[in-house]
Amino acid sequence: MNFSPEQNTLFSLLKTSLCFSNREAFLEIPNGLDWNSLVNLAARQGVLSLTLDGMRQMEQSCTIPKISSLDGLSRELLIRWELSSKKQEARNKKQRAVIKELVAVFRENGIEMLLLKGIGLSELYPNPNHRECGDIDIFLFGDYEKGNKVIEELGIEVEKDGSKHSKFFFKGVPVENHKTFLNVEDTKADKSLEKYMLEVLRVQGFDTIMVDNDPVRIPTPDFTAIFLCRHDITHFLASGLVLRHFCDLALFFHKNLKRIDFANFELVMREHGQYNLICSFLAIGKFHLGLPKESLAEFTIDQQQVVALTNRVLEDTFCNQYRSIDRKEIETMWVPRRKLLGVNQLVRSKWKYDSIESGLFFKSLIFRVFQNFQTRNWK
Repeated sequence: MNFSPEQNTLFSLLKTSLCFSNREAFLEIPNGLDWNSLVNLAARQGVLSLTLDGMRQMEQSCTIPKISSLDGLSRELLIRWELSSKKQEARNKKQRAVIKELVAVFRENGIEMLLLKGIGLSELYPNPNHRECGDIDIFLFGDYEKGNKVIEELGIEVEKDGSKHSKFFFKGVPVENHKTFLNVEDTKADKSLEKYMLEVLRVQGFDTIMVDNDPVRIPTPDFTAIFLCRHDITHFLASGLVLRHFCDLALFFHKNLKRIDFANFELVMREHGQYNLICSFLAIGKFHLGLPKESLAEFTIDQQQVVALTNRVLEDTFCNQYRSIDRKEIETMWVPRRKLLGVNQLVRSKWKYDSIESGLFFKSLIFRVFQNFQTRNWK
């Protein structure tokens, strides 16, 4: 895939900010770089604050001149970039405060909480507050219903439409309380992986991170390796991924290289036809984000098939038409039109399903048609 100057510059900034090893020298800013396009691209890819980190680090190392003096980068755009980064920091800090309060609220009611993804992954970054955050995902060790009741008794509405998790807002922050980790009612793969992860949780227990001096439980690396990869594959099939997902994967496998049972991980992922796809995700980290080769010693990612798949995944990441549609627009769209859009996206994504298993696309298409006849899916 041929990258634009803005895309190449974005990769260089991310390599610098992720700090895997010695930073590559950023020789020069391409002439005629469209800074507005670069900033908008970084925002769409969920790495806006990370790219600003890269700029600051290059400025400090004298690799580039003072940021405010770069040709084509207006003062107004730089201010907007910096303000967006500050807002990102504020959102992360609010999430941390909510996580601590949730742990306390549940513990007062005899419930322990496990934090999935989110802030746990943020801790892998050089600046944890600069990872883009979304929902808070939690698991209550079998106390799903009790946890919902605790939240409702606080006067908070809990949405229980889905079979995988309930949803509620705690002090303005969206939270998903997982009954199951994956969509076990939708696919055999998720049902099988769910059993595997529950066994890992039973045998290995959990790790603990400190969130502003308070201990918070997170899964062990063997658990997260499967959960994070399957989560990303599900999103990849449904609507596509952004660069932030690949940054998460690269940092996670790099930081946990010595703690993951790679032989078992490969066995599990191959069993469900997803190993090559995961290798292609990690190849993006190797070829474009600065992930050291040593971090991928256990992965055979130089196969011709995987490299070709990697290029197609990246093309989908940068040129995904479905993601260009505003989410609110989709949610408020006339239902038949939204369903038609979903089917059209599914057909366009046939190659993604084929990369996992021959025939999976048609199984998914039949399942999608069946789902569309469910009343709850026409709301």
